[in-house]
Amino acid sequence: MSTAATQVLLAETWSEDVDPTGWWMSEKLDGVRAYWTGSNFYSRQGNLFHVPDFFKAALPKIPLDGEIWCGRGLFQKCISIVKKQGNKVIPDDYKLLTYLVFDAPTHGGKYEDRMKWLQANVPQDDDKCYASVVGIKKCQGIADLKQCLATVTAAGGEGIMLRKPGSLYENKRSSTLLKVKTFYDEEALVVSHKPGKGNFTGVLGALTCQLPNGKRFDVGSGFDMSQRRNPPKKGSVITFKFQELSNAGIPRFPVFLRIRSDLTWNDVLEAAKTKKPVSTTEKVIPSAKLSKQHSILFSVIPSRDVKTGKKVVTSDDEDAEASMSTTEVSDTREMCQYGAKCYRTNADHLKQYQHAPSKLTKTNSKTDSHCNFKSKRTRGQAEKSESQDEPTAPTTSDNLLVKDKNKGRKLDGNDNDDDDDDDNAEQTTTVTKSTKRKRNAVAETSKATSSRKRAKKS
Repeated sequence: MSTAATQVLLAETWSEDVDPTGWWMSEKLDGVRAYWTGSNFYSRQGNLFHVPDFFKAALPKIPLDGEIWCGRGLFQKCISIVKKQGNKVIPDDYKLLTYLVFDAPTHGGKYEDRMKWLQANVPQDDDKCYASVVGIKKCQGIADLKQCLATVTAAGGEGIMLRKPGSLYENKRSSTLLKVKTFYDEEALVVSHKPGKGNFTGVLGALTCQLPNGKRFDVGSGFDMSQRRNPPKKGSVITFKFQELSNAGIPRFPVFLRIRSDLTWNDVLEAAKTKKPVSTTEKVIPSAKLSKQHSILFSVIPSRDVKTGKKVVTSDDEDAEASMSTTEVSDTREMCQYGAKCYRTNADHLKQYQHAPSKLTKTNSKTDSHCNFKSKRTRGQAEKSESQDEPTAPTTSDNLLVKDKNKGRKLDGNDNDDDDDDDNAEQTTTVTKSTKRKRNAVAETSKATSSRKRAKKS
């Protein structure tokens, strides 16, 4: 049992009276919330997750907040894996899961500082690491927010999370963290009433309702106390809203909106013949085979080679549509003084410095081309910084986009040198030799010119 895991930061719901301009956007994940204590994972209820040792081996030994995730639309598959205990745990199921980290609860700094710390301390390039830092982008306004929401929803995601710039981590529900989701509203037939429990003892607990396709479900939220005392009658029609359908075609998170006294159930059935409701649309269930990861908005989540287990990045790992709204990308590391000419690839150097991007052609996974994390072939990462006022942030750039660190950098798999001083000395030697060659060339040119002048005089 972990008390800290029961006190994580929780989100409130965004409304349009809150201007999102300047807030940080990230994708709302449909995984399982998991609090890392530095040694184990725990649920929001404080219960231990029995994950294999390899899944947590490379994580830092301080608390992290995030979600265990296996792809958009695969929440039910994910929960079925992580809820197993003891000898029922199947280690191989975890090999293609990812712990997506979005905060460091005990860091103490502002949000931007915490994100910079996560980038530097979660070893995302390590093949042994099964964690990745969630990508973020600064919101340009309501239109930008709604465009990103539409993009992620169309791709099968849940929605968008907004983080207030400069905010601290709070161990409660806070208005500094807002969730933005798309809901559908439809009509349903009231079939029966379920009695309430606890605070709702003696009044309505939930309505059992029916969809035009005959499927039944319960609506237990959205009622005020007067509606619970005098609930909609059996046989009446209600309007409810929901976020999405489960794999069984049942509305998830249904909320009561109103009684439709102007409609009969026959009216609803007739209307469904001409305009098919979302709830009656057959859901396309994602493959339960965990053969690869799927990327999330503003992030690249690498796949893993099935045979070797090594991380690889294919063209399918980056969400192209989502990237359209994130053309301005920056890195929080310092710029290496040697830029694109730097040949160093040891982990400590790449962790501390960024390098000028190289423009490379994207690979196409359909042609079986991919970029291994230790290969020389990588895709470019556009970088553009804008000088804007930031709330004591570690960078003055417009975006803190957490992406695969290999993007925009050529790697050399033969680099084993971790000594900064030796590398700097070698860089200096190279520059000195180049300078000497230039001087010698100038001297040779000067001698040739003098010889020609003497020839003319004679």
